[in-house]
Amino acid sequence: MKLLISHIADLDGISPVILLNILKIDFEYELFDIGQINDFINERIDTNYFDKYEDIYITDLSVNKEIANKIINSKYKDKFKLFDHHASADWLNEYEFAIVKEDINGFMECGTTLFYKYLVNNYDDSILKSDCVITYVELVRECDTWQFTELKNDADNVNNLLGFYGNEEFIDTFTEKLINQKNFYFDKSELKIITILNRNKQLYLESLKDKVIIKKVDNYNIGIVFAELYRSSLGNYLAKLYQSKVDFIAIINMNRHISFRGIKDIEINKFAEKFGGGGHPKACAMPLPDNIKDIIIKEIFNCE
Repeated sequence: MKLLISHIADLDGISPVILLNILKIDFEYELFDIGQINDFINERIDTNYFDKYEDIYITDLSVNKEIANKIINSKYKDKFKLFDHHASADWLNEYEFAIVKEDINGFMECGTTLFYKYLVNNYDDSILKSDCVITYVELVRECDTWQFTELKNDADNVNNLLGFYGNEEFIDTFTEKLINQKNFYFDKSELKIITILNRNKQLYLESLKDKVIIKKVDNYNIGIVFAELYRSSLGNYLAKLYQSKVDFIAIINMNRHISFRGIKDIEINKFAEKFGGGGHPKACAMPLPDNIKDIIIKEIFNCE
């Protein structure tokens, strides 16, 4: 049995689950937000928890230096394999278990593409080379890196369907699609859903354009908005709309984390790193304090 540990928050995080599903591999998976993976591994690596797994894959997430050192000094060091594409995790390449590549000769990578290449090299299964699977992996890459081709609309639509279905139903639906379709396409019911979702998405973006709060932090003017949906599209939309007023956008999702998006020549991942986060120069994130909701409740109601 294998264990997959991946990112809960987006298409790139859950797609490795689908890739293992179509190979019909015996595996379990855990999905975490930024920072949670360190506690998960730390609490288990000195026990026998990982004994039952022959391989432990980490995709679209990185571990901190303490955990990286724990891994290489543990009996499980040969089991761990990490695939990440965030520039802030480049330092992990000094460890044998990690592959971190943001781009290869200008071709932007994502966690899914790196993991897909690993699977192709290690599993002789024709399904991995089907047009449907190859196209799906490319759609995930474009959606996650914003390095779009003529497939941009399909990439956006796959991501919108994830928001509509939720993680579990999306995984089941697209596992079946990738197994049964030779070529990638949306069926009639999906096309109807996509039409509605695209209309609602635009209305959602426009509803938040006047809800941006501008604050100065570390000499940056940051446009802050509270939102839970369409973080990439919303961040890019607001960054362009407010480019004369702010340096970048911070999207606070009270149930997840804070996402940063920018279009200026600013390495906002360096800013995020100060708060325990990281990612790409123009798209990154940081965790929220574990007790953030208690802090807000206390502030509102003046209670303990």
